[in-house]
Amino acid sequence: MTTERAVCRVAIIGAHRQRVARVVAIIHADESLASVDTLAISSSVDPSSSQRLQELPSGVPPEVTIEYLPCVATFDSYEDDNGESVRYLAKLEYHGPNGTLVNGKTLAPFFDQNESNDDDDEIQNPFPRIAGVAIGCGVDTNDDFDKVKSFMEALSSSCITEATDVDMNMIVECIQPNPEFTSMKEENDCFRDMSDDMKREAVVNRTIGPGKMAIFAYKVAEKAVQQRWGKELLTDNEPETDTQDVAQTDGDEEATELVEIEAAPHFIDPEKIRYACKRCRSVLFSIVDLEDPPHAQSLHNFRRKGQTSNQGMCQNLFIADPLPWMNGCNEMEGKLHCPKCQTKVGHYAWTGAQCSCGTWVTPAIMVPVSKVDEMKPASQNIIATSGPFVFAQPSNVMVQNQS
Repeated sequence: MTTERAVCRVAIIGAHRQRVARVVAIIHADESLASVDTLAISSSVDPSSSQRLQELPSGVPPEVTIEYLPCVATFDSYEDDNGESVRYLAKLEYHGPNGTLVNGKTLAPFFDQNESNDDDDEIQNPFPRIAGVAIGCGVDTNDDFDKVKSFMEALSSSCITEATDVDMNMIVECIQPNPEFTSMKEENDCFRDMSDDMKREAVVNRTIGPGKMAIFAYKVAEKAVQQRWGKELLTDNEPETDTQDVAQTDGDEEATELVEIEAAPHFIDPEKIRYACKRCRSVLFSIVDLEDPPHAQSLHNFRRKGQTSNQGMCQNLFIADPLPWMNGCNEMEGKLHCPKCQTKVGHYAWTGAQCSCGTWVTPAIMVPVSKVDEMKPASQNIIATSGPFVFAQPSNVMVQNQS
């Protein structure tokens, strides 16, 4: 029998290790911040409902343990060809469960796919990888927040994942200043100038400083739990009927006729290099669809000292424009899924994202090379990587016949 072990990982990211460690110490000293009561938060899933669940639905654990991951973001800068200073995220590392580890470690293990186990008593965590990210502790500007957010999302999308019934987005939020302050820097300066007694009171009240950051990280965990079991925790779970989706019109008014416009088919030339989903081998795009010209590689990289494998090399493919199977990429950012097997193959962000080589690409429609297999032109009849290939085109994608 399979048992669920509900552990929600939340990364606490700041620019100063001592401040992050202080926040984690406050969390560990308060047992109420160690777990989320799923029954208690059920009412917040649907605030419009006056009812409250009396018992949890099947499959929903009564309690979710929170594992906090203290992390430090280090920023640096360099001069571009125009002599202007360009700020970038040099590294983002995990500093141990208490935040006291001097030399940080990579976050990659927290995103690795759990190895399969044939044991019937296998314990599965409904929160694979990092579910939430709470940013603060010296990361004060929107620009730095965007860099950290893009880095975490790129790290998440670069890991090969299998299609699941639950599509969970990693929640990434930055702490905001209180109404009386214009920025987090101003608020942090105010806390720094307080007397020791006032600081202790602020920590207890969770109104400012590390105490506020501690409760903020807990709120991020609550949101992750709500997202994971949102449908199950709704107090009104009556099945929807077709009549609920029918637009109501007055007797004297005519309903507006909606005309569906089909997207233009996307032609993929078999004599060009093509890229197929690594899991189901469906052809997704070709070299013609990639950015042109390609972005220039930066001189800096995000690997730890001593690591030379693919150092500074691009490990992502950037697509020039949204393709039909991407459903328009209508949000500011989102995930990209294979239209056949629904495996996550990448993500997009209209505000841009950072490539593994260091360059910030805007806009970014990014597919990690680990997610796809490269196919040589059909006349060469060679697939760059081993494995059986099944040619299954997604909808609105057509391949030109060879003459």
